[in-house]
Amino acid sequence: MREPNNSNKAAQIAKSLAHIAYGAATAGLHGAAVAAVKESIPLLIKIALWTVVLCIIIPLVVFISIPNIFFGFDSSIDGDLEAMTEQAMLLGSTYMNLEEFELSWMDSVVTKLAEEYREEGTEIDRIEVINNLTIEDFYWLMAIQSVANSQDVWLMSSGGLEAYSISRISYKPSLGSILSGEISITVLTVTFNAIDPAQLMEILSFDDQAVLWTTALYESLSQSDAATLYGDSFDSYTPSYDGDDYNGAYIPGGTAETTIDISGFTDPGTKNSTDLAAYALQAWENGWGYVWGTYGNILTQSLLDYKVSQYPDGVGNYESFIQANYLGSRTTDCVGLIKGYGWLDTDDLTIGYAINGMPDYGANQMYSSATVFGPIATIPDIPGIAVWKSGHIGVYVGDGMVVEAMGTTSGVVMTELDGRGWTNWCEIPYIDYS
Repeated sequence: MREPNNSNKAAQIAKSLAHIAYGAATAGLHGAAVAAVKESIPLLIKIALWTVVLCIIIPLVVFISIPNIFFGFDSSIDGDLEAMTEQAMLLGSTYMNLEEFELSWMDSVVTKLAEEYREEGTEIDRIEVINNLTIEDFYWLMAIQSVANSQDVWLMSSGGLEAYSISRISYKPSLGSILSGEISITVLTVTFNAIDPAQLMEILSFDDQAVLWTTALYESLSQSDAATLYGDSFDSYTPSYDGDDYNGAYIPGGTAETTIDISGFTDPGTKNSTDLAAYALQAWENGWGYVWGTYGNILTQSLLDYKVSQYPDGVGNYESFIQANYLGSRTTDCVGLIKGYGWLDTDDLTIGYAINGMPDYGANQMYSSATVFGPIATIPDIPGIAVWKSGHIGVYVGDGMVVEAMGTTSGVVMTELDGRGWTNWCEIPYIDYS
């Protein structure tokens, strides 16, 4: 009979130990079981670590596979290794960049709140953010979400992980006035709350076994310091807050104009590809600027000050340029050009947040959520098709041209489709292409 390989042995050892621990727990030795699980974690991590490193030599698969092996789920030892590695890469990039994701999501929330007050006629002089979230909160989110999906890499997606995180994080805005010298200024304070792991597991109807596995996974994530150990492997996934690095030719936008005109839309009551292209063209014609984390909002001084504090390099380095060119104008980032159309309320011409069925996705998440896509050489000649390369997205508007929010010093521009470096095209799932 063929001997089992090392990976199978590691999985069997982990599975046996886990079953012993759970057996003790169900027999009334819950404390001893948890302690036993905690004590076994370093050994299991070493076994799984050396097995995967020697066989695969991919840090990301180590990060994803250790929990799989620890909990003994079949997806860790069955199936096509190459396909699993690709899926693990996608999930790993999301896990490892939850801090960047958290920052971007918080930024979108603050931008939304500032826009709402501006539309109501309230002038905000200062924006302050109180962030009570820590890396421990996101270790809990990883553990809970993973166990909820049986730690099966095939059941999880980057978009799902991020959407789950958003839905479990709460915030509270408050408006107040303070004296700055002899002047009273209006301050918008947004407080982001830490999560309650026990409450989340109760909402998900976790039984005792699921709670035990979640706690053990949380301990393995936090004690192994996986985010620090393997974080460098995902530097390429960190977004560029000042836009895409491109030195080629482009057609700049027109004179800055803040009005959104839907008179030329074919069907304002729906979100369709033709009107997405028309919206993008209007943003170009009206000379919209580029500021990370905006999506067609009018840039106020307080919003700019906040973004400079959030992104001292990507936005802060261009503060003088932004102030001179974009203050009081509409601004967006690359994916914000698409989200702004999706979130546009055509009744009152305001841009909401995560409405009309379109989630708050980054450029890569927007592309990865698509179900109709292909290599750029096969792009159909349909205005409103999205064009994508890693970290950047634009809108094809027909006749071989693309409108994109390129970067801080260029704003919304028009470029030729060919030679721009786009690698793929896709239909945005939240847009009607029929």
